[in-house]
Amino acid sequence: MNRKPELKNFNRKEQRSGNSSIIPTRLNILLGVSGFLLLLLIIKLGMLTIVSGNSYLALINKTDATVETTAAPRGIIYDSTGKVLVGNKSVPSISFERLPEISTTDIYNTAGRLSKYLSVDTNSVTQSQEIDYYLANKKNNDKTINALKLTSKQKNKLTNSEIYKKTVHYLQKKDFKSTDSEKNSVAIYEKMIQTTSLSTTALKSTGVTTSEISRIGERLSQFPGIRVNQGWTRDYPQGSSAKSLLGSLSGSASGLPESGLSTYLAQGYTRTESVGISGIEEQYEQTLRGINKKTQITTNSQNKIVKSKVTQSGQSGNNLQLTINAKFQSDVSNILKENMQTGLTTGGYAAVMNPKTGGLYALAGWDRNNQTGKLTQNDLAAVQDPIVMGSVIKPAMVAMALQAGIITPSNSTQDDQLIKLAGTPEKHSDFNPAGTKIALTAEQALEDSSNTYMIQLALKMNGTPYVSGMSLAVSSSIWNTMRNGFGQFGLGLRTGVDLPNETPGYRGSITGSLASSFVDESFGQYDTYSVIQMARFVSVIANGGYLVQPKVVESVLKSGKNGVQPSVTSSLTPTIQGNVKLSSDEWNVIKTGMWNVANGSSSYNTGGTLIHTLRPRVAAKTGTAESFTNGQQTQNDTMVMYSPYAPYAIAIAYPGDKVDSFGNVEKAAAAIYNAFWNDVMPKPND
Repeated sequence: MNRKPELKNFNRKEQRSGNSSIIPTRLNILLGVSGFLLLLLIIKLGMLTIVSGNSYLALINKTDATVETTAAPRGIIYDSTGKVLVGNKSVPSISFERLPEISTTDIYNTAGRLSKYLSVDTNSVTQSQEIDYYLANKKNNDKTINALKLTSKQKNKLTNSEIYKKTVHYLQKKDFKSTDSEKNSVAIYEKMIQTTSLSTTALKSTGVTTSEISRIGERLSQFPGIRVNQGWTRDYPQGSSAKSLLGSLSGSASGLPESGLSTYLAQGYTRTESVGISGIEEQYEQTLRGINKKTQITTNSQNKIVKSKVTQSGQSGNNLQLTINAKFQSDVSNILKENMQTGLTTGGYAAVMNPKTGGLYALAGWDRNNQTGKLTQNDLAAVQDPIVMGSVIKPAMVAMALQAGIITPSNSTQDDQLIKLAGTPEKHSDFNPAGTKIALTAEQALEDSSNTYMIQLALKMNGTPYVSGMSLAVSSSIWNTMRNGFGQFGLGLRTGVDLPNETPGYRGSITGSLASSFVDESFGQYDTYSVIQMARFVSVIANGGYLVQPKVVESVLKSGKNGVQPSVTSSLTPTIQGNVKLSSDEWNVIKTGMWNVANGSSSYNTGGTLIHTLRPRVAAKTGTAESFTNGQQTQNDTMVMYSPYAPYAIAIAYPGDKVDSFGNVEKAAAAIYNAFWNDVMPKPND
């Protein structure tokens, strides 16, 4: 029998055994957890609002303070008469101010766009800088990293810095090079990227064209931080005759010199500031630099400037007044140039000095390329280049012998004769090549410039008086005695002149076979000295025995304002560095000998006609020294001279002249002496 299906009533609730349905249970749990979390959120919000609200509000309103530095104009340099030798000239300038909101990417993009309208010096661009600029572009950086073919594991092990080093090394191995237009972008980028926050760097301060100004000016909105303004550059109203002495600046293209970078940065310089790198500009950098203007800039958390306050007013650098006479400096430079020999001559140099104060009236020089004949002005060579000076040092040798009692003012006669020492070539004086015995006093030996007279003095100081053919036993003390003797006149020692990189000269070896070279030392054929040393040396004789320090700066002047004349802040007084102890009679031996060089009548007199005719009269000593240039024998022609009637002392050297080519030193010395009376002071009566 068939049974009918049973129909359920779905509207009736069925009774189940146990608890209620599982779905409401889960729902209750979910609602409970949600409620708990909501409660925690409410509590947390309450804590943030009530407890930490002020802290977060302060974070939102946080500001940062940064100091903006604006470079002050450099001080002015005047000559001894008040003429401006170095001033500041206002010129159009394109600069970059690194504002806080400007990113590294902005700098990269700006440099590339600006390069289309601004041309800068690219001579100092390095491969390293080219690579840095190339990799500053993300696409280039990614492309280079991919070229390294590093695995993911290798990349994970390396830091970003290590990966960067590998990319640089990779490009260096590929000999990476930029195009000329790209180098222009690199140079601009380097100046911009090195600019610290809120500092300003001149991208181009000289030679800015009107086209560059107008094309950049109308597009300034495209170049964040770029400014068109007025900058300054060094100006030389008296011409370039003293420019190598005055020195130069590093310029914004090269920025701070690498050699002193850390020191300059510690002193508050920015990397792209100009500093003195030679001459007076370098020596007096801190005096000429001045005080930069400082402004405290306050920015908010969005890098927006909200406040600015000047914390230090800018002030121009202090000025310098030199002992140098601009007109005389120019004349001395031209005279040296005009009397330069040809052939293998390597230059001409002179220092003219006040023997009482140490002030330099002129310091000039020219280097000569003896292959091409090209002349290059190099005034500092008179301070920085050592030269074998020859017979001009003989007065110091006579002084040593007088101090040692080897000769006396009343008993100084020795024979000029041929010197024959065992194992060495024969030596003779230039005026007596046959070596005939000629009796000479010390005064006559200076006038005639006897080499063998000086050798015999040295042999007696060595404890081995001369005997023809003698073997020479070198005393253990002779070198110390002689170098100390020359040193009392400042020879072989730095003078302390206020110019950079002064040389003390070169001292030859005194050991082995060269130990006997003290005989050559006695007449100036061994150690080397600078021209400035020779000027100080002759000044010692002129002033009666005082070693005075040479100087080029007479005083430091504070910049005047609103038409007020500059005021003297400090004046450099003469500095006495030592003295040579001789009696008046002993000094008279030396001074008479030098007077006779310029005024005597000996048939062997070395002074020359032009020196004899100088008025007021002078005292002098000439010299020649054997030298070798390009493997050929040459001679260094030298002269020292002073005036007993005026504060005037001079040293001149022409190294590398043709052997037996006399006269250029005499002509130059006479012309410089006459120029002194025209340019510096009225001529007195002698």
